Amino acid sequence: MIQKVKLTTREGKKVMGYRVTVTSDFHSNIENIWDKIQDVNTLREICKPKASFIACDDSPIQWKEGKTFVFKMYLHGFLPVGRHTINVVKMDKTSREIDTKEYDNTVVIWNHYIKMEEISQQVTRYTDTVDLYAGCLTSIAAWWTLKFYKHRQRKWQKIAKSL
Repeated sequence: MIQKVKLTTREGKKVMGYRVTVTSDFHSNIENIWDKIQDVNTLREICKPKASFIACDDSPIQWKEGKTFVFKMYLHGFLPVGRHTINVVKMDKTSREIDTKEYDNTVVIWNHYIKMEEISQQVTRYTDTVDLYAGCLTSIAAWWTLKFYKHRQRKWQKIAKSL
């Protein structure tokens, strides 16, 4: 689902962006999904081949609230996007929520919110919500983001079955 939303840039400018939401049910225990999402390598695995991330520094391999991660990002394995910064604002095991504020040279707002809900002992509902703004490329970025997160969740489905 894609919908228009008002957003604020890091400089305080009000802009019209888009909110992209994708939800899936994974056939795995919520604890297993939560444990797996902690690993930065899971990001790399679920994004391939649509996007790839190479650390720009000696960032830890586990996501951590309050930490910033910087990656060289490539679309489809070869098209350089530049440096993509991920600030982990919230990583709450109790509520099963992750909130990041992200950006790069093209997409100046990429706020990603993940929510996990236990549907049953072996089913986890997983929702990605991304608020984004990329200037004149915002519509194209929103369309790509919808396709990208559907792809990510299909990859998650495969991982979840193996947990």
